[in-house]
Amino acid sequence: MDDGMEIKFWGTRGSLAAPFADRMAYGGNTSCVSVRWKYGIAVFDGGTGMAAFGKSLEAAIARGEWDRSKPVFVFVSHVHLDHVAGIPLLPCLFHKEAFVEFFGPARAGEGFRQRLSRVLGPPYWPVAVDGMPGAAAWHDVGEETQWILRGGVKVFAMKANHPDGGYIYRLEYGGQSLVYGLDCELGERQGECDSENTGDNETDFWRQYQAFARDCSLLIFDAPYTRENYPSHRGFGHSYWQQGLDMARWCNAGYLSICHHDWNKTDRELAAMERELKEKARDWGRPADFAREGARICLGN
Repeated sequence: MDDGMEIKFWGTRGSLAAPFADRMAYGGNTSCVSVRWKYGIAVFDGGTGMAAFGKSLEAAIARGEWDRSKPVFVFVSHVHLDHVAGIPLLPCLFHKEAFVEFFGPARAGEGFRQRLSRVLGPPYWPVAVDGMPGAAAWHDVGEETQWILRGGVKVFAMKANHPDGGYIYRLEYGGQSLVYGLDCELGERQGECDSENTGDNETDFWRQYQAFARDCSLLIFDAPYTRENYPSHRGFGHSYWQQGLDMARWCNAGYLSICHHDWNKTDRELAAMERELKEKARDWGRPADFAREGARICLGN
């Protein structure tokens, strides 16, 4: 990779891991997506899929393909358990020569490091995540909303519409960009936004999202629901896949990948939904799919 990026899905489920035989085609682990470019690696969310990411990174180190001293950048959308449960098993945290930079939302005067440590520390986990041997730096998303990483990668954050708050992210490098938009409820086109997240109930959240995602190469979109079952889940902080296709068209995305699958949906059910997505996306003329654990998407060279 010179000016390109490799995106890999390590966890595609939402709310709960689903280690069942009839859910393995799309994957059973919760949210974790890595982005690798010539100079570094970023990871979005630390669900149970992070264990597999960490194992893969250790194998790359053993093969001499990665230097353990290079930083790993971890961007957490919010601290619900399905998005952070895998962080204590990230091998980098067990090596003194390793360095991890964490980015995640502060809330109500409490920094991200404190919030995460309350969940991933005694008595709920034997070792506090901020007390492990590996070196770590902590960034409060909200106080900062944009960063420049190794090699000139730019990352931006935007408030999501989700219970307890959260953020979606945009990463840009080498003329390519991806938007990681998990755990975000679009609601209706006018005014159905969490006032705490937007500051204004009348704000058109669709237009904020569109501006943030405009012309992205890849849109990873949160959609565990369908148009039919969304009304009974209104306010849960998630969208439905038909909205993902609408937003991909609206923001001129190059590729749409629906993610954060309902943990209770079988492969057969997701495949039926994916076929309908592809049929409706046919006239759009761009790739659209349901994310699968282990899948890779390469952008650029």
